[in-house]
Amino acid sequence: MVRLRLARMGNRKRPYYRVVAAEEAHRRDGRFIEIVGTYDPLAKPAKVDLMPDVAIKWLSNGAQPTDTVKRLFAKAGVLAQWQAVKAGGEMPTDRVNDSVERTRPPRPSKKTATRIAEEEKAKAEAAAKPAEEAGAEA
Repeated sequence: MVRLRLARMGNRKRPYYRVVAAEEAHRRDGRFIEIVGTYDPLAKPAKVDLMPDVAIKWLSNGAQPTDTVKRLFAKAGVLAQWQAVKAGGEMPTDRVNDSVERTRPPRPSKKTATRIAEEEKAKAEAAAKPAEEAGAEA
């Protein structure tokens, strides 16, 4: 069975992915049939570059996208184009260059979280101090 999946490229701790059509039995970064696009998660916002005509060709031939690739296709609009093609529409010929916004905010590290909590505590104490002094004078 052919799968549309990510093949990892790039250096250590600097991932860059190709969206490829590959046999399910082949290794993640191994042999593939065709490149469908690229995905750069480190770009702010994450950058997706897809060829919708190639993606729709593989989807029409029965290739199954992985969950991650399905989300990328949905956010870039390729799944909507595929639904239109299934309904009898035209095959797209343009390339999709899109950015993918993250749905959840980044979490701070423990060190940063404690620093932020200490700063907020100091602000609260500083705000409470003038109120106490004003109450004592009156």
